[in-house]
Amino acid sequence: MVQRSGKDIVAWVVAGVLLLVGVVAIVIGMTSQPFGSLGWFAYQPLADVAFAPGDVVFVSRTTIIGFAALSLGLITLAFVAGRRLARRSSD
Repeated sequence: MVQRSGKDIVAWVVAGVLLLVGVVAIVIGMTSQPFGSLGWFAYQPLADVAFAPGDVVFVSRTTIIGFAALSLGLITLAFVAGRRLARRSSD
């Protein structure tokens, strides 16, 4: 039987918490109201002015943070699982 050290348990817990926080933040970010609205706009074909959107945000900051936390959680989980498999195969 493989004995787990305190560091291994902490690593598993950190990976799990990061995954959970990432998923929750993504769900909150995706279900909240968008900052800008997508719609039709008119333009002047002969004007020399280019249209530059102002403060229109399509992905909220909460969603971006959620994806970052989810990515860190998956990387941590892969690292811990690989470390455990390597340790088990060397025994």
